Amino acid sequence: KVREGRIGTSLSLEQEIDGWDAAVGLNYTRVTIRDRSGNFTPRDANNNQLSLSDTGVDALATVSFTATKDKRDKPVQPTEGSILTFSTEQSIPVGNGQITMNRLRGNYSQFMPVNLFNSTQPQVFALNLQAGTVVGDLPPYETFNLGGSNSVRGYDGGKVGSGRSYVLASAEYRFPIFPIAGGVIFADFATDLGSGDTVIGEPANVRNKPGSGFGYGAGVRVDSPLGLIRADLGINDQCESRVHICIGQKF
Repeated sequence: KVREGRIGTSLSLEQEIDGWDAAVGLNYTRVTIRDRSGNFTPRDANNNQLSLSDTGVDALATVSFTATKDKRDKPVQPTEGSILTFSTEQSIPVGNGQITMNRLRGNYSQFMPVNLFNSTQPQVFALNLQAGTVVGDLPPYETFNLGGSNSVRGYDGGKVGSGRSYVLASAEYRFPIFPIAGGVIFADFATDLGSGDTVIGEPANVRNKPGSGFGYGAGVRVDSPLGLIRADLGINDQCESRVHICIGQKF
């Protein structure tokens, strides 16, 4: 069992530019890889590489830029509109590992009001599409891990794939049940675009991850003093089921 530790800091500057919310950030993270005894190790029991340095400790310093255009009617529980986000993160090769990489991501969500039955509270059809890729060095701990409550429901976290690139699509029909509770019917699909074998040590192939997966199911949403509580029952394309409980909507 691998113990991954992270400690770091970040500083960002935000500014609105022509209707886009832009942010520039400077980030630093110290990543440590340890075995079950707490010893630093750059490799796992099968001799697969886990860190870019030979010490089991990597320094990851990056400069990031994010641009967001938010056209939703409200930021929490939107009923119509859209939100689009693009981001890029360039590493600076300093310290252990000398990591040189660039991470690119895009994320788009669309919310459309529907009326499949009579209700005083809104019904919403929501779509989310996101994609990303990494150019340059790719430490195994920086892969896109697919599967889980915020990815493909019905799978445990990271059980679909661990790749250099990915595409993830989700669709939800959100409807009211009680004033403080609602229901959701959903479907998720994700793929690593065949990039699992481009990761150092090929963690996805070693662990027999399929690389793509589909899940569907239903869930409930409950407003609480802690925020929106989400509980989903997902069934995946391997005929396995999982219950996911989280805070906040998936998107």
